[in-house]
Amino acid sequence: MAAFKRVATAALCALMLVACSATNSNTASTPQVKASVEPPPPPAISPDALSKIVDPLLVNIDLGQSVGMAVVDVATGQLLYDTGGTFVPASTAKLFTGAALLLTFDSKIPVTTKDGKSVDLGTELGRVLAESDNEGAKALAKLLPKPATDMLIFELPELDLSETVLVDPAGLSRKNKTSPRALASLLALAWNNPRLAALVAGLPVSGESGTMKKRAVNEPGSLLAKTGTLSGVNALAGIFQTSAGRAISFAILADAVPIEPGGTDKARKAIDQIATALVNAN
Repeated sequence: MAAFKRVATAALCALMLVACSATNSNTASTPQVKASVEPPPPPAISPDALSKIVDPLLVNIDLGQSVGMAVVDVATGQLLYDTGGTFVPASTAKLFTGAALLLTFDSKIPVTTKDGKSVDLGTELGRVLAESDNEGAKALAKLLPKPATDMLIFELPELDLSETVLVDPAGLSRKNKTSPRALASLLALAWNNPRLAALVAGLPVSGESGTMKKRAVNEPGSLLAKTGTLSGVNALAGIFQTSAGRAISFAILADAVPIEPGGTDKARKAIDQIATALVNAN
């Protein structure tokens, strides 16, 4: 599991190579072979087993009374767990903004950083996600011709955004709302979409980088995840790999965390406990 970041990077590079190969190949000279229909693979994690693991952890008092979670099998798109509901996503909202940018522009286009330097979009987005840079996210969002959700509805119609409202592209507004299912589904789609490779590659790594450097430290390298924090709000959305090599995406949102001394840290630990249990559930 410690090598998950390297595996993820290799998988994303392979996706991009496949996309380029498909674009450049001469399909007219290639014989068309009818593919055999195979049954879908079994769930990467049993929904029943997942429920037994997760349900007791979600009622942790440190998370408050408004908690939601969803888990998606990346290979099949199957929803393995879903509490339903909408919540304040905090900085995990940056995932919607980042996806909209990558589906609107090539990840290699030059953009100007807040320091006045010129870098490509993918690199700057990766920095913004890793550091959870609010001003950087807002600056990038200004490049979009329409709000992020409008762009995603057009560019990624398979993603259900009926419960998503983004007032602030960086995630600072409490008027932002989304479902855990939307976030987990977005990450599952991103894993399989070469145009969104930079979104997955930019996710901080548990115990190693960005805002995840001190999170889930007992599972270093096993989680690629975006954190989110506001007063009374804690969130985590990411991807991990099962022991069989299957990728799983998830999102945990808690927007009624007790506002008390140490409340935020307690909520983070409770969420990390859930994420760690997911990693070890297979």
